[in-house]
Amino acid sequence: MASGGLKKIVALALTEGITEARARIFGHQINPTGQKSAHKLLRKKLIGEKVAQWYPYDIKKDDPLVMARQEQE
Repeated sequence: MASGGLKKIVALALTEGITEARARIFGHQINPTGQKSAHKLLRKKLIGEKVAQWYPYDIKKDDPLVMARQEQE
């Protein structure tokens, strides 16, 4: 009876060790409670630069003379 409990303890320790090693190797987060986490969303690549490339560059924003002329009009 005690050996059955010992086997469970050893198996649990082994699986926890494997899980921790896998998380370290692949950069995953261990979530033993199973609650939702924002970590998956925060790992994604940001797409802001790619979206900004779709729109043409507005040179008017850099030229103070153009901005001053627009304000006077």
